[in-house]
Amino acid sequence: MPVPTPSDLISTIPDGRTANTWPTAPGACGADTLLPIVSSAPPAKHTGIQILLGGDRLRLVDFDSGQATTLPDAVVRPGEYAAVLAGDPVTAYATTESCDEAAPYAMVRISVDHRVSVIRPLGPTESPLTDGHRVWIASFASDIDNPYATIAPVTGGQRVRLPHGFYASAIAGDTIVGQMQPDPGISPTWLALVDARTGRLQAKLEQHVAPLAVGAGQVLWTSGCDDDASPCTLRRRSIAGGQTLGSPLPGPACCGVVSPDGTRMAFLIERTTTDSRYDGHPLPPMDIAIMRLDTGWLDIVPGIELPAKSQPGLAFAGHRDWLVIALNAGSRTRLLAWQPGLRQPYETNALPGPVHDPPTLVITSH
Repeated sequence: MPVPTPSDLISTIPDGRTANTWPTAPGACGADTLLPIVSSAPPAKHTGIQILLGGDRLRLVDFDSGQATTLPDAVVRPGEYAAVLAGDPVTAYATTESCDEAAPYAMVRISVDHRVSVIRPLGPTESPLTDGHRVWIASFASDIDNPYATIAPVTGGQRVRLPHGFYASAIAGDTIVGQMQPDPGISPTWLALVDARTGRLQAKLEQHVAPLAVGAGQVLWTSGCDDDASPCTLRRRSIAGGQTLGSPLPGPACCGVVSPDGTRMAFLIERTTTDSRYDGHPLPPMDIAIMRLDTGWLDIVPGIELPAKSQPGLAFAGHRDWLVIALNAGSRTRLLAWQPGLRQPYETNALPGPVHDPPTLVITSH
């Protein structure tokens, strides 16, 4: 559990009681980072987990031994941070960014022999999308003279124009998931699916919702979670079509990832009350949850309490039921792994260096 720094002052709340503020530590870009509250244990059995981790440098981490290897490169310069994406079995991709929001971004390729190279700059209206295997570059509508977004594979290929008012947020296979609002003045926002090969609209799923997670041929979202009159519900549908299925949720959720086999989803879920130890923090903390999608069964990862609005890195390690978690701890990144049945997550050696939120990681086999 982190020890509050000397700057963690006692605050007064409206009824006159005193309460500790949430513990913080200096983080990236001169900001203070709200720290996660963690109860963990060293790895007690072999996991076989290998991680490519972003941050102020790119590192390969063996979870079981805690050994980290910094990739030799001159790409991530001082003051910059790498956000790891994903890639095919022999190539991974990342982007660089800095505290200066006006500074240019770069698209980085990491080869199987761990050589790092910049393959292209990223413009202010460009953003990478990945399904864990391939990477695309989405270019968003910039002004009245360029009202259409486009998408193209990062490895080269045809640039496809997307429907008017469509904003891409994720991709799975050849299908883009995003929100569509053709006329900001009168039209509702739809969660929609678009064919990345043709730019044609495939389906409108529901109004006034955003995707929670996309992966393994599925799109998942929530509805009713901010409306007292409606139950909070997780909805999912195969991208190929078919019935939309629903499962109850105890509260608002965000930031989901789907397991490679499509049977589980990990995500953040808001607690119903604030932490009484930190009454000065007005928003409820969050838990990390894992849902079995076939039954709706929900597991809460024990021993991790996240401050509101923080976002960890989450990734499933193949088919071995392990969820790997990267937590921003200010001047270091904490790496944990959990599977059902453990009373608390395993934690390996923390990696020094600040990280530009959110932490990013990719499970790798090389």
